[in-house]
Amino acid sequence: MDAEAHSERIRRRCFHKFSYTVPEGGLIHPRLVAISGLPRGMVWEVKDGPLFLGRDSSNQIEVRDAKVSRRHCSVSEASSAVFEIADLDSHNGTLVNGTAVSRKTIQHGDRICIGAAEFVFLIGADDPRALSSGPGSDSSDTVLKTMSLDDAGLPADSTGIGRVARDLCAFLKIANVINSTRDTRAMQRELLTLISEVVPAAQGAIVLQSSANDDPSAPCTWNRNSLSQPEMVIREELVRQATWERSAIFTAASADTASAEHVLCVPLIGIERIVGVIYLSSPVASPAFSEDHAYFLSSVSRIAAVTLENLSKLDSLRAENQRLQAGIKSESTLIGNSRPILRVNEFIARVAATDSTVLIRGASGTGKELVARAIHANGLRPGKPFVAINCAAIPEALLESELFGHEKGAFTGATATKKGKFEVAEDGTLFLDEIGEMAPLLQAKLLRVLQQREFERLGGTRLLPFNARVLAATNKNLEETIKAGEFRQDLYFRLNVVSVALPPLSEHREDIPILALHFANKYSAKCKRGFKGIAGEARALLMQYSWPGNVRELENAIEHAIVMGLTDEILPEDLPNALLEEQSSGLAAARYHETVNRTKKELVLAALDEADGSPIEAARLLGIHPKYLHRLIRNFNLKSDAKRLG
Repeated sequence: MDAEAHSERIRRRCFHKFSYTVPEGGLIHPRLVAISGLPRGMVWEVKDGPLFLGRDSSNQIEVRDAKVSRRHCSVSEASSAVFEIADLDSHNGTLVNGTAVSRKTIQHGDRICIGAAEFVFLIGADDPRALSSGPGSDSSDTVLKTMSLDDAGLPADSTGIGRVARDLCAFLKIANVINSTRDTRAMQRELLTLISEVVPAAQGAIVLQSSANDDPSAPCTWNRNSLSQPEMVIREELVRQATWERSAIFTAASADTASAEHVLCVPLIGIERIVGVIYLSSPVASPAFSEDHAYFLSSVSRIAAVTLENLSKLDSLRAENQRLQAGIKSESTLIGNSRPILRVNEFIARVAATDSTVLIRGASGTGKELVARAIHANGLRPGKPFVAINCAAIPEALLESELFGHEKGAFTGATATKKGKFEVAEDGTLFLDEIGEMAPLLQAKLLRVLQQREFERLGGTRLLPFNARVLAATNKNLEETIKAGEFRQDLYFRLNVVSVALPPLSEHREDIPILALHFANKYSAKCKRGFKGIAGEARALLMQYSWPGNVRELENAIEHAIVMGLTDEILPEDLPNALLEEQSSGLAAARYHETVNRTKKELVLAALDEADGSPIEAARLLGIHPKYLHRLIRNFNLKSDAKRLG
């Protein structure tokens, strides 16, 4: 269908082409009046059901625009004399007064925009002011014009070759600034200055926003005279329209309106999103902005938007990195005010400032890796890698490859070259946990690396430098393992340059309350649960328990209580069974727990009696794991009974 036939069909559908005639009886119907994108002045009444707008010919208002969905939106009477517009899940959305809406009540004079078509909603008599003024304008003498841009930033109806040649010098200057500046604010100021060499603007601003849904941030402003002037007025409706329509918006003010000004607003369209807008203005006495200026500014915006988008991402990454570094540093801080913990913190402060090898001793769960991370975070290499490897958790056949790496084809299954932990650590920190479990052959190779500060990958012939600081930890008595021939004495001397022994939790019980509160706050935030405190009986259980698993067991117990608890306070029944089994008789209201524990004791003793004192056979009879039976025997002090029955 040609354009003339299409226009004629629209005329037949609308109520009246250029003016609205009041029907007989004086009743004025609500209506939509076209002001752009369709023949201006065409009117459609909203009556007898909803009025549909869209690209399909089945709609009462057919808008033949690629940006308009087949059934884009509808206008209907929601209740008596109350009208609303509803977006019908359109692809590009529906704007009411420059703001995207899904469903909204509309009033007399509201402006509705879909694609390039714009309408005014009227309930009363015709309003010449509403029908003639541009969006958001307060003057009928201001003309708003939108220039659509294709993907290359060119006017839709022009090649722009002559303009590119004319403005090539300015483009080169701008490209040089963009490629040499890494400060977002400085780049915006330089960009506005260079734009002013081509576009006759009196003042300008770059308004950035984090995302399409966020409010714009404080703009970077500029004025041609570099003088202190009143704050620049930026018309938000023009910013919203330029962003929404992805088009250059410029107004030409009449010389009769001294309060108006010429405005040129172009969106900054990046790769993934619209970054913001470039907003220029000039007094009404100055020449109005032209399409040439809009084309030049849109071309510049295409270049600058990608750089501004990348700089925004870089700033976000820097902020995230600082947040994570702060989090790591806080996670690497030992919590406690007892004398043993204060001594450990003092030790960390002293050794962190050196590159000495440190051997960290302590029972399982005392926080050896936490101390290692604290030494790294407070040392000379906080920004370098921290690489940890548990020597007891990896089979001997794989541990050598994990430490040294291997070349392609070094052994069956080595299909590619792999870097080992020595290489990955670079010049950061390498933490060898459970060093006492390392096989004798690997001990000899590790000794050579520590002495020569170089190593080879498995299957390789090239020596690689080793520059990382070494921290090691063990829960074994290495002196005894040396006597038993299980650990090399020379490696022990190489690792034991400086050492520290971490106390078990039973030796600094005064830290249990602060540790418990720390873990409770941590896991309540993680589980998004309210937390008000720990009940008195639960605190007594925590303070009196033996804690064979040390701080790790305390952390697990608090996490268990937060996950399993039903209130915002930790109660005795929220704690793991191990604590209740060991000391339930100390509770003020212990009838339930005492009954449960008494029953458990009777079952264990009966099973041991039937199994002639064999724990393994008794566990089989009870249907539980032998380790759990041993824990019950320990918690209920049944060792003497088990020996007697045996």
